[in-house]
Amino acid sequence: MARVVTLTELPGESVGPGVVRASVTGGQTQLMDAELLTLAAGAVFEETAPEGSDCYLFIVGGATRLTVDDTSSDLPFQAAAVIEENTAYSVANVFDGETQMLRVLAPPKGATSGLAGFTGGVAIRPRGELPLVVVPEQKKKRYYIVSKEASKSQRGHAMIVEYERDTVTPLHHHPDAESMFVLLEGAITFVVDGKEVVVKPGDATVFRAGDIHALRCAEGITSAGFLEFHIPAAFTTVKE
Repeated sequence: MARVVTLTELPGESVGPGVVRASVTGGQTQLMDAELLTLAAGAVFEETAPEGSDCYLFIVGGATRLTVDDTSSDLPFQAAAVIEENTAYSVANVFDGETQMLRVLAPPKGATSGLAGFTGGVAIRPRGELPLVVVPEQKKKRYYIVSKEASKSQRGHAMIVEYERDTVTPLHHHPDAESMFVLLEGAITFVVDGKEVVVKPGDATVFRAGDIHALRCAEGITSAGFLEFHIPAAFTTVKE
């Protein structure tokens, strides 16, 4: 079954002083692993991106500081970072209040996709600096994070998408890819397991390969924006 969650309500576990980890994908996916990391003020999360996996970070609340090879860069609200496999990095909340950061591995740690990954070490882009492609016939704007227009990788595709009032993506499925959507603003009506579900900022939907879904702006909403992942980058779309 598909999965719909509210990020701040996910059960978490402490993985260090001031750091709580909560699974977004909940063990239901095979091609990607997503989790929410919550860092209290002053907390630091450290790891090495697993061999064979791209690591994608996105700030969904607050701000943080990313350090790779003694070079530090601030990640403001809704900034994205793409990290190459085997790259050691740390994320420190040097600001007031909590920080919430989405972390996606494509594929999960220990899995083998055989696909070429991101090779740029680390790429950091605030939302306002993401490459933009306007698709007028679909009434969409796409701001690319991982794609041929931005950070290139065969392992994953990630972007922020903006919908207008009457933008509609009809029923479809991806037989060879998993998908995840995280609402940033507005509200979207998804079709999930045959039922309509209204998803609001801070909610995420996760679809396994073959799960049928559709989406449009919710009733009374004039625009909406969301973070969208497809893993791997090359996938098939089958309309229902």
